[in-house]
Parts: sequence; structure tokens; C-alpha cells
Amino acid sequence: MTEPRIFTCNWTLFPIMDTVAAARLSAREGFAGIELECDPLGFWPTTIAAATVAELAAIGEGEGLAYTVHAPDDLNPATALPDKRTRDDEIFKSLVDLAQRLKSPVVGIHPGVVEGLFGLERKGVPFATERFDRDELARDARMRAVETYVRWAGLTAEAGLTLTIENEVHVHHSAAPTAEVLADLVEATGRDDIKVNLDTGHAFIGAGLAEEFAVLRDRIVHIHLNDGRAKGVSEHLPLGEGVADFAPLASFMNDFEGVLVLEIYAPNRPLEALLESRDHLKGILAAA
Repeated sequence: MTEPRIFTCNWTLFPIMDTVAAARLSAREGFAGIELECDPLGFWPTTIAAATVAELAAIGEGEGLAYTVHAPDDLNPATALPDKRTRDDEIFKSLVDLAQRLKSPVVGIHPGVVEGLFGLERKGVPFATERFDRDELARDARMRAVETYVRWAGLTAEAGLTLTIENEVHVHHSAAPTAEVLADLVEATGRDDIKVNLDTGHAFIGAGLAEEFAVLRDRIVHIHLNDGRAKGVSEHLPLGEGVADFAPLASFMNDFEGVLVLEIYAPNRPLEALLESRDHLKGILAAA
């Protein structure tokens, strides 16, 4: 039996280093790989320099470091806006190309948000109106999200990759506010090659880690690991600094063929927190 593959994340390390430096550090510290999360702070899929991609690929080949690629937060598969759809399609195609060049087996996305519900708010205050039914707006957005998942999964399949969708129950006006809704959306695509990226912190602050894991288990091929303390508040704490119970997932993770990404946020001590989280995770796995 192979050991679980533990990855770092450039988002965790961005307060102190760029993505190339984070990749070198990940290899030096003995991690199996690093997740590359795209964001405007320096790692954007449509503007990343070819030399940077080549350098990352060389690190991967030379150091035996694997990569996974994840979309930026603002990619919205549920959008109804034509210009936004065109822009998101362009970004997604760039993500697929980046994933191919770095041999990432997956391209991760978020489920999307219901833009129409934001249109019924000003500064977070909802407006009541008889013209628009909030449930209907949500249903329409979910239909568009499913259509986009199918279209994007076609692109990943052509490239030999897998599309993963993350549970994001805490996001305001999420198209998938519960694990059950996310499972339904994935099922509605009719595609077996669309999978789930389980974020443990998001699950914990939603219905509960064990509860959301049970709902999504059969589709999980990728895991973001982080801890939490309070319902509804996504802190991405280092493992062991919150109160989430990872024991129900330990046996699953020990046999997991995907990767375990330490997606934590500790801006004042990112490297120390990353290494401590790895040690904490190894302790959980050893106790199973």
C-alpha cells in the first residue's frame, strides 16, 4: 500500500514567497506535490509567463514534485452574463492548458454563485420584491451551473484530466449551499467523470465534517485539509488549531488515491504551520 500523498499549497505560502519558491520549498521539505491556486496576486492562468511554467515543470521533473491546479475564486459557472461567461471560458481553457503542461491530473473549480440574489441586495441588505422569486433565481443559476460543468468537463476529458467541484457551503449565495445540493448538481450532469474536492474546513462549518463527508464520499477524488472553530466561519486554520474531528476520515485518507492538500492560512507563520499541520495529519493517519 502506498502512503497518502500530502501536498502544500501556494496560497498557504504566498505571504512569504512566490509560487516558484513555494514549489522549491515543497520539494525540499519532502512533500509529494503542491497545489497551484490561481489568484490575482501573481499566479493568473491567462498571464503567467511561459518561462515560469517551464521553471515549475523543471522543478517537477528534477525534484519529483507533482502539481494540481485550481481555479480562481471568481470563476462562476452559474453566471448568466454573456461577457462573464466568455471571460470564464477563456480562463478555464487556460487552466486546462496549464494543468496539461504541469501534469496535473485535475482541474478544480468552485460550484458558482447565484448572481441574481446579489441583485436583490444593496450592501448586504435584502430587498423584498414581488417581481422576482428567490427560489426560481437559484434554480435557474443551478441549471446554468450544470450546463457549464458539462461543457468544462468535456474540455478536461479531452485533455485526459478530471474536473473537480469543491463544497463551498459558507459562500454567500452559493449555488450549492449544502452538500446534498452539490451532490445533486454533480448527479444532474449525467457524467461519471465529474468529481468532488472535499474541503474539510468548509464541511465542518456547514453540516459537519462527518456529515458532509458521508454525503459526498463516493465522488471525492481530491481533498483540501484545514481546520475550523465555528459554524459558518471559514478560517482555514492549521490542523489541530480548531475543533474539527478528522478521525471519521482517517481510514478513507489512508487508502486515498488522490492527494491531500494542506490548504491552511497562517500568514504570520505559514511555513511553521504547514509543517505542524503535516505532522498532525500523519498522527491522525497513523492512529487509524
